[in-house]
Amino acid sequence: MNMNFQARTILLLVAFGAIFSVIGCDSAQKTLQTTPPQILVKKADHAMRYGRIEEAADYYSKVLANAPGNIYALTKYGECMLKMGEPGKAAVAFETAVASKPEDSNLVYLLARSEYENGQYDRAFELLRAFALDNDDATAWTLLAEYSLQLDDPDTASHAVQRAIELDGNSTAGPYLTAANLAERLGNDQEALRRLRQAYGCEPTNAEVDRRLREYGEIPGPSLTLGADE
Repeated sequence: MNMNFQARTILLLVAFGAIFSVIGCDSAQKTLQTTPPQILVKKADHAMRYGRIEEAADYYSKVLANAPGNIYALTKYGECMLKMGEPGKAAVAFETAVASKPEDSNLVYLLARSEYENGQYDRAFELLRAFALDNDDATAWTLLAEYSLQLDDPDTASHAVQRAIELDGNSTAGPYLTAANLAERLGNDQEALRRLRQAYGCEPTNAEVDRRLREYGEIPGPSLTLGADE
């Protein structure tokens, strides 16, 4: 990847250490000093599993207070922040994680999502485009197309979704669903239906594809299977 995250890693780690070292009351700090990190992670995972997101975030933050570079805690804390409507804080967490694992595509997608939801559109686009180009990553191209559509940029979306389709190799419905969204945005229902049929050919059991086809009056079945070149 051509992203210079490493240059910011030390500053981000220091920032995390400073932020999380002052979180909580005295009793929480005593707990932090005596509770093993693996126990805190288990408590955090349990809370998150049952939808107690703020509680989970607090536990993950306690882990990060002593180990600001913990990739797992950074990732889960970032996910908590997204759920809590704090994309800026999520972006800081994911950027720190990506700096340590720039090859981790899931972390890159989460960072791009955080930047996008935080209104940092140029950062999100640059991140996805760089990762897509460097890794021939169909998912990154698809996300770039989806975000471009949301920002009413059909030209960028068209280029990105075409690259995604070329790289995906008909293995998933995602790029074709995005292509259908683009066609609908441009008022071309016939092209949208063609793309949905292609999506069905990739994933016949995809519930979203099934729903979208029925909206066009089509009954999903073997007769709808359409190759990518048709």
